[in-house]
Amino acid sequence: MDKKAILQKLPDGICTRQHILHAAQIVEPSFKETQLRHLLGSLHNSNLIVRVGRNQYRKADGTQRKPIYMGVYSETARMVIECMETQFPLLEYRVWELSWLNEFLSHLVARNRIFLEVEHEGCDFVFSALFERFPGRVLLRPEVQELLRYGTDDGIIIDRLVTEAPRSEGERYQVPLEKLIVDLFANKRLMLSRGDYPSAIEMMFSTYRIDQVSLFRYARRRNKAKELSDFLRDKTTIELVMEE
Repeated sequence: MDKKAILQKLPDGICTRQHILHAAQIVEPSFKETQLRHLLGSLHNSNLIVRVGRNQYRKADGTQRKPIYMGVYSETARMVIECMETQFPLLEYRVWELSWLNEFLSHLVARNRIFLEVEHEGCDFVFSALFERFPGRVLLRPEVQELLRYGTDDGIIIDRLVTEAPRSEGERYQVPLEKLIVDLFANKRLMLSRGDYPSAIEMMFSTYRIDQVSLFRYARRRNKAKELSDFLRDKTTIELVMEE
């Protein structure tokens, strides 16, 4: 099957499975609908198309050659991960650091915080274990005022992991950029200047590959889909490839 020939038969902009099926049957009249799933996977894995919504695809462009963001963990964060992997190997969790955002922000984060997000049933157990290992540095779901009063540099904030939080392509605890973007709007504990958001988010999109399907799925889960969509449309030059 000549995949590039199929691409040439696809319309510009958004196309559906039916469009792709029709294009494949033009290139190869014997092509059957039962073969479509395999073709879609082959086109996607070859970075020739990208999924942008439910039954919505578009031809891939240069954005697909951008790298996937991978945050670099501090020594303290690696110790937290080691503790989680050793003592709680069955718990689902994510770890990320506020200092990662310094790559994008104009006003740099002076005091780093390590966010450890754990599935609901495990929060109290994890807090007890880490409190012994990092005395005075661990807070469990703190309010903003509590964080201002008791937070320390490289302090560890334990919170509940929101279901449907995006997964990284790396280790199971790593956090993709799609999650960080939504958390800028949903996580009150970040306490960052929103004046930095337009340039920071534009830099994220221009530098790294962003999956808007994953981004808005998580934004809906956090009840931030409309706010994020309006922000991207009104405050940035980022092209939305799917409407919310």
